[in-house]
Amino acid sequence: MIKKKLLVLGLAFMLSLGSTACGKKDEAGEDTKNATEASYTINPENTPKLEGDLADVEVSKDGKVRSDLTGEWIDKDLARRKPIACTINNIIDAMPQSSVEKADVIYEMLEEGGITRLLCIFTDYDDLEKIGPMRSARYYFLRKAVEHQAVLVHWGRADNILPDFDNYPGVEHVDFNFEAGGFRSDDRPAPHNAYVSGATINNWRQNQVFQIDKNENYKKMFHFNNEDTVPDGEDANKITTAFNEGRKPWFEYDPELKLYKRFQYGEPQIDKESGNQLMFKNVIIIFTYHGLCAGDNPSGWIDIELVGGGDGYYASDGKIIPIKWKKDGYTDVTQYYTTDGEKLTINPGKTWITYLQDDNKEGCIVE
Repeated sequence: MIKKKLLVLGLAFMLSLGSTACGKKDEAGEDTKNATEASYTINPENTPKLEGDLADVEVSKDGKVRSDLTGEWIDKDLARRKPIACTINNIIDAMPQSSVEKADVIYEMLEEGGITRLLCIFTDYDDLEKIGPMRSARYYFLRKAVEHQAVLVHWGRADNILPDFDNYPGVEHVDFNFEAGGFRSDDRPAPHNAYVSGATINNWRQNQVFQIDKNENYKKMFHFNNEDTVPDGEDANKITTAFNEGRKPWFEYDPELKLYKRFQYGEPQIDKESGNQLMFKNVIIIFTYHGLCAGDNPSGWIDIELVGGGDGYYASDGKIIPIKWKKDGYTDVTQYYTTDGEKLTINPGKTWITYLQDDNKEGCIVE
């Protein structure tokens, strides 16, 4: 049964992280020492050898195909394009964010100090004038980007990501700083004011700084219903994802729009460029191991296990069901299943995915 109220989290690990110098250092500008030179990596010969899904696209009568990220109808050329995966600042000083509303999929994951950061996956970004605020990459963001055959776009990085840049199969990334076309706004202090534009990213794409299209062995992560389908589960009018005592964002279901509205820091989460509140058709919550790993940070870097399997929840249309997730190896794609072992099919639309600690299942509160 889904927990209906928040119990004492009891996360000594995360509480200790909240008071470390690591968290303070990160918010004071940990990125800057790592963002002094433009850098990018292309390893097309090492692209993961996954099952081919691009050859099996469904074509509608008007020549469009279903997006593998949203299940909605889009132009065929856009469907084959490599998406970008941007690391986005998500603390209160970075609000409101820019262009996150345009992401097809958003991941929220913990980082040092008990705060979270977003990984926003975009397919269509050409007309986005301002994406951000950008922040530094973590290795688990890179590996999630690789799952989508996305180009990781970031501003700086933790040092323990370097082996992945050099050796992890299928890596393509761009460290966007000033020399690489990034810019800072004057409406807020650094490091919460770093941005990139879709035009700059598109220019790099057209100049083949990274591959334009997905590899022919691309494997999609999501499986979509042909039409809107209400999950056969419990009511979920409000879903809170409490990472710790200081981090409790939530979603509220709008029955007229049939979408989940996103809230954090006590108010709606707004996209600065449009003024709209973030809304999602699907909300997925994943439970997995969180710990610490080595690096140049004296307090350690967050370690999030992405391989293996575990429990989770899927919510859409005001209902929520328990699910399972599975990822066989680092070059495989995460798959989602119902509790009876069938592949999970989700509704067409945008999806938010939250990774919570596996010892914090009480942190998912459904009302």
